[in-house]
This record gives sequence, C-alpha cells and structure tokens, in this order.
Amino acid sequence: MNGNQDAGKPAGGVGQKRRRSSCPAVNPTNQVVIARAPFTQGAFDQVHLRRSEQEKVSLGERVRDNLYCSNRRLWKLLTTYIPVVKFLRYYKLRDSAVNDIIAGLTVGILHIPQALAFGQLTSVKVENGLFTSLWPVLLYVFFGTSAHVSMGTSAVICIMTAATVDREGQAWASSRPWLLNFTALETSDGGGDENETSGYVYTLDDVPEYLDYKEELAMGITLISGAMMIGMGIFKLGFITAYLSESFFTAFTSAAAVHIGTSQIPAMLGIKTPRFGGAFKIIKSYEAIFKVITDANFAAIICAVVTCIVILFVKDCINEKFKHKLPAPIPVELFVVIFGTVISYFGNFRENFDLDVVGTIPTDIPAPKIPTEGLSVAPNYIVDCFILAILIFANTIAMAKICAKKHNYEVDDSQEMLAYGMCNAVSAFFKCFPSSVAPPRSMVASSMNAKTTLSGLFASLLMLLVILFISPLFTDLPKSVLAAIIFISLKGLFIQIFDGRKFWRINKFDFVIWFFTFFSTVFLDIDLGLGIGVGVSLITVVFQTQFARGYKEGYTKNDPALVEHQKYLDSSEVPGVKIFRFQSSLYFANAEIFRNTLYKCTVNPRKLLKGLKKREQRLEETNKERIALGLPPDPRRNSIMMGDLGMASRDSSSSLNLSPTAGDASDGNNLTRLGSSDSISKPAERVRRVSLPSLDQSHFTIDENKESFFKGNSKGSVEVKSYTQSSDKFGNGSTNSLGGSSGFGDTSLTYKSASSSALLNARRESAISINFDDFEEDPEDGDELFTDEKLKRMRKIHHIVIDCVTINYIDASGANVLSHIYSEYGHVNIKVFLAGCSADMRNAMEHAGVFEKIPRDHLFVDVHDAVAVAKPMRTLPLEADALEDFSDDEAIEDSYVTKM
Repeated sequence: MNGNQDAGKPAGGVGQKRRRSSCPAVNPTNQVVIARAPFTQGAFDQVHLRRSEQEKVSLGERVRDNLYCSNRRLWKLLTTYIPVVKFLRYYKLRDSAVNDIIAGLTVGILHIPQALAFGQLTSVKVENGLFTSLWPVLLYVFFGTSAHVSMGTSAVICIMTAATVDREGQAWASSRPWLLNFTALETSDGGGDENETSGYVYTLDDVPEYLDYKEELAMGITLISGAMMIGMGIFKLGFITAYLSESFFTAFTSAAAVHIGTSQIPAMLGIKTPRFGGAFKIIKSYEAIFKVITDANFAAIICAVVTCIVILFVKDCINEKFKHKLPAPIPVELFVVIFGTVISYFGNFRENFDLDVVGTIPTDIPAPKIPTEGLSVAPNYIVDCFILAILIFANTIAMAKICAKKHNYEVDDSQEMLAYGMCNAVSAFFKCFPSSVAPPRSMVASSMNAKTTLSGLFASLLMLLVILFISPLFTDLPKSVLAAIIFISLKGLFIQIFDGRKFWRINKFDFVIWFFTFFSTVFLDIDLGLGIGVGVSLITVVFQTQFARGYKEGYTKNDPALVEHQKYLDSSEVPGVKIFRFQSSLYFANAEIFRNTLYKCTVNPRKLLKGLKKREQRLEETNKERIALGLPPDPRRNSIMMGDLGMASRDSSSSLNLSPTAGDASDGNNLTRLGSSDSISKPAERVRRVSLPSLDQSHFTIDENKESFFKGNSKGSVEVKSYTQSSDKFGNGSTNSLGGSSGFGDTSLTYKSASSSALLNARRESAISINFDDFEEDPEDGDELFTDEKLKRMRKIHHIVIDCVTINYIDASGANVLSHIYSEYGHVNIKVFLAGCSADMRNAMEHAGVFEKIPRDHLFVDVHDAVAVAKPMRTLPLEADALEDFSDDEAIEDSYVTKM
C-alpha cells in the first residue's frame, strides 16, 4: 500500500514538501509554463485581431429589412406578448391538467382569507380585496410567463397603498367639515337616537362617502402604476431595480412590517383609533392606542390570540415538519376564517360582546368604471405610483426567477413587466387596488408543480364563486381574526430585522443602507423612509467610489504569481519597476483619487521634482561657498542626477568600469558606457537588442544607442529612443536574452556584452517597499525634508506599470488624468506602461486624445508583457534644465477653467 502511495506521488518530492495538501499535484502535464515574446497592444492586434469587419448597414436599410410580415413572425409576436396562446397550442391535457387544477384551487383557497384581510389592511372596503384576488389573477393568465407567480394582494404593497390613500383621503375630508362633525365622539346619555345610545365611536372609515372616495383613490393609484409598468416594459427599463440593493429591500420590507403590524393592533384589541399619516405617524399611532387601551375588548383579544396560536402551531409544527408527506400545506388561514365566522355567528359575538365584524359584502361583479374623481388628484400621488411600480416589479420578478430556476424554465423580464402593468392597469377599472406577488401563494403553486399559467383560471373561478355566492357567509367574521391573520403572516419579516447583523459583518456600507432605511421608515413614514433609503444607497455608491482601493503588485518568490504586495509574505517587487492596480472604473468621481493613490503607492513625481530642486539649490549654495574658499565644486550631483550610472558608481566598489571611447574625444566630451572597457570597440556596437525566445511570433528590439552611452557633460544630456517591433529574428551585435519558464520568477538576464552584476545588485534595493509619503519636516524651511537616501530610492524607479484589467470604464476625466500622469512622470524620466486595457477603454482613450501624449507602444496586452520589457531597462539621467517647473501645457488639466 505504501508502495502504491509512493508511486503515485509526483516527481520532485523534495520540492513538494512545502505545498499544502489542498494544492493540485504537480506533474509535467499540468504545470503552468508560459514562454512567449512580450507584446504591445498594437503588435498583438496586428497579429491576432479579426480583420473581416462586417459591412456597416445604414439605418434605412435596417428599417427596410425589418419591415416585413410572415406567418412565423406573426406567431412570434403573438406568443411574445400573449404567451397564453403558446401554452394553449402546446398544452398536454394528460400531463398538465391535473396539476394545474389542483394547484389553482389550492392557491385560490389561500386567496380567500388574504383577500378579506388585505382589503382591510389597504384601508378600503373588504370587497376590494376580493376583486383584487380575481381580476389580476385572471389577467396574468393571458400575459404572464411564469407558471407559479400568484398575483393578487400583497402585504407590503397594501400598506404602501394605504399610506397614500389615507393621506389623500384625509386631505379631501379636511375640506368637508360635515364629515368631521359626523365622526364626533358620541357617548350614551340615556337619550337620543340609536347611535347615541349605543356608545359607538364613529371614525371616518365608517362614512360611506369617505370610503367611496378612498376606493376611487386606490383605483387611480392602480391605473397609473400599471400604466408606468407598461411603459417601462415597452422601453425595457426593468434594470432600474438593479440599483436597489438587498440591504435596502430587507430594511424596507422589515420596517413596512412594523407599520403593518401596528395598523392591526387596534383591531386585535377591539378598539378604534384614527389613522395617521406623515412623519412620526407610528409614534402617534401608539400614543392613540395607549390612550384608549383601557377600552380594549377582551373578546377581540381572545379571538386574536387563539388565531395566532392556531396558525403558528399548524404552520410550524405540522406544515413545516410534515411538508414532505403532505400533498399540499394545510390552508389554516381559511379554516380559521370559517371557524371564526361560525363561532361568531352562533355565539352572536356582535351583540353579546360588542365585537366588530366584517359586515355586509356585495355579491355582484361591478361594471367597469373610470376613477375620474381619484385621477383628479393624480399629481399628488404620481411619485407614490412610480415607487409602487418599481416595488411591484422588483418583488414579483424576484419570485418569478426563483420559481423558474427551481423548475428549469425562463421568464422574460420585459414581458413580465408588461404583464404586471396589464394586471394593474386593466383591473383598476374593476375596483381593484395595486396587486403584486405573494411569496407564500407562489411557493404553494411551486410545490404543487403547476405546469402553466392556466392554473390561474381555476383560482379565479374559485374567487368568482366566493364573490357571487359565499361572501355573504363571512358577514359575522370578527375583524380581530382578520387582523391576527395579517399580524402573524409578518413573522418572517419581523425575524428579518436581525439581518442587520449580517450586513454589518458583510459590508459596512450595506449596514449603513439598512440602518437608515429601516429606522427612517419606522419612525418617519413609509414614503419618507423609502426616499431616504434610496438617497443613502446612492450616497454609499459615491462613497464606495471615493474609497476605491489601489495597491502595488509583486511576484511571489517560490511560485511566481502576481499578487498584492505586502499582503503575501514572500512577495517582492521587480527592481526599478512599480506595478499598480486600481480596483474601480476610472471616471470623474475618482480620477483624482486614482492619481493620489498611484503616487502614494509608487513615486510621486511632483515630490521627486521638488526634492531634486531643493537638493540642487543646496548644492549650488554649497558650491558657491566652496569656490569662495578656493575649493573645487562638490561632484555629488552625479550620484542621483545620473541615474543608475551615478548611483551604482557610489554603491559598488569595483565592478563598474567607466571608460571613454576614442570616437567621441573630438568634441571634448567624454563618452561613458556601462560595462567593461574591452566591450567597447566600435560605434556600431552601440545598438543592443533584447532578443526574446523565438516562438514564431513577432518580438521586440530595444534601440539603446542613447540609453547605453551618456555624454559626460555637466548636464548629463541623454536622448531616449523607444523600443520598436523588429522584423529580424535575432538582433545584430551584443544581445540580452530573457529566458525562463514563466518569464519572471526564473528569468535569467544575461549580458553578453558586459558584466553588470553590481548595477543589478544596486537596483534590487528598489524591491524594498518604501512609503514615500512619510513626512519629515525640513528644519530649514518647515517643508518636507528630502534626504539623499530618499531621493536615491525614488530615482531608482524607472518604470510604472498600471494594471488596467479592473478598469472597465473610463470617461473624459479619467483619460485626461492618464495623459497628465504620463507627462508628470516623463518630466522626471519615469516611463508609464499601461497593461490589460480593454477594447472599450482603448476606444475611449483614442477619442479623448490620450495617444497624442502616451505612445501606443506603451500599451501592453498583459502586465507580464510590460514587466518583461521594463525589467531590463534602467534609470536615465536627468538634465539640469529638467528640474524646471511644469509648463503651462503640463499644468493645465481642467481646460474649461482657462476658457472661462
């Protein structure tokens, strides 16, 4: 057995000891080995970009091509906008009919108690709840695409509708004082008419005229909300809901549950309180409850408590535990309604215990009616309608997608939006209030395995029978029972309040959204809380943009991989090269943050320029003093201003050999070259090429004629030529070869022309992470102190590679910042490479004029390509006149300011 285990081990067992057991076994067939020439983006596109572009078709031709009619196209249009046609065409009676009938009747049974209860919750007539459980369900059969979505009454939508209806209704009643006089409190004094002797407390909801007006308002809200959803469906604007986070919906629905529960407490206690609207209405509601709590009706309390206990017991102890054995969940709410009605009827609760009951329910289907009176004040609630439309779509489409995923079918978002719009806009003429999905009903339809939307026909048929024949039987149903049904149905939303802890652990921004949405909705009002929640959500997006992270990247030593530097123990930076990644899109809101983070993580060219200028000023003053004393000038300038050449000459003891060449002695300037003296024989050898592994691909040569030779004048002048693509397979003259399996971790840099190990050792110091923003005060002027050591380390950086893989969007401000960053770094002889730019990003940069400043051959396919080219480079000398301030063109970034 041990032998088999040993035989199965990968080769190189010694090297495998350091790997964790979770790492995949390494063998010659699964090693990551990449060996290719580095590509600029332009060269890569020349080789690989698809050249066969499609011919551009004019708008007129496209319109002409789409203006035709055929049987196939007509069928597709018909089945897209009226999906029931397709369901009927392919309906299989044997496979689907039984499931649809059982599921439809089961969901219809659940509709009955919810229709009665939520009609009361919406602050309109009870029969409006029955109508809302009939017409939207029937309309969804024709226009919906989900077999399991159950349209009808929904708690959150009902309470939002009630808030708007009560607000506008009270405004309407305030202009009619006779209504307020009618609702004055009348107590029994032993005389007067029947109402006065009954001790009954009248409220506005007992006035038929007031209820009729609120019914008109609900119809108007439903019509406008539906029309908005139809419009959004036509223009495919369903993506709007993507801007509302989960934390927002969780907080809003939980806070709405608090309002719903509060609105049902008076009915559960058997007391009457006025309805409040506006800010702090929940505080006013509890204040009103406590004022009359001594008048609570014990019969109502007992009915409510028993209802809650029975529903909880059946749902949690029977339906939940035995859900795999029950063919369908027990409709406990319907049984409670039936038993409550029977007991109330035979016990004569209304007369004996003064218990408030549902009362008379009409038994006819109303004719279509245009809500003219409700629409007359539509400008007052147009914003509420838009919010309702968004919430209806967001909640319903989420439920539809859950069911679609479970049963492996697709729902069309745009068609669903149209379906929800039709369900509301058309049903508004039949005295319905806004309808939405009810997750419990939809989950029952899913568990009953409904096959098509035709199951809604049977639910509608059952509701029609209830309205026409059964509804009069619910006349003696206690309202406290309906209130208890609503209250106990909120259990899940109440438990959801504790999700605030989850959002705190996941993301603090999510918690901020949850906190402000929940508490503003609870203590202010539903509409105010919703507005505040949306506002805070947008603000957090801005703040997250402001806190976008940027960091340096380095390579791990043992397993060469590009990782966030300093987050991994064995990561180190490439000598002389800083790799930077910004984890956000680059646009006007964070362009300056991008620049500041880049400068903080790499080198700040402004500080470098300022430090060099201060150093030059100090040296100039020191030299004046030395000359006045008869001493020669201090030659220390070359140690920093001459780049690698000057710094290596001070850091290395013997390996650096500077020797003049005979060819350049005529002009009186010594020409120095990095390397041994015997490696310089002819001017032709001034051109060195970086010869990369031949993989039958284009490779690059670096013309270092001027980079290899520096004129030894006081200015240290140098002229830099950029690398270009070469058609030669191998360069002539001396070569530098880059090899290794990965190109980085095991790359060996061989200088065939000279030995420069001292220079490489000196440059490796740049791999040490230094925070160049550490501020140390200069005792002379109180400004930042730049020591020679700090300046030397900053000068050792010769390339900045910006990893643009995570930047998926760039605007004019972002492109402008990139251009000026390139100019600022160029001012101090630091080159900027861009790697991994997407096609959209390059296109935006093209139109923004970025390539007028940044050469196209500074764009690379990948970070590794950019590092491969930047790594063998070195720090270039700086001329004395390069220390001048930025020019006007370099300084002006926001050009519009100069044009004002």
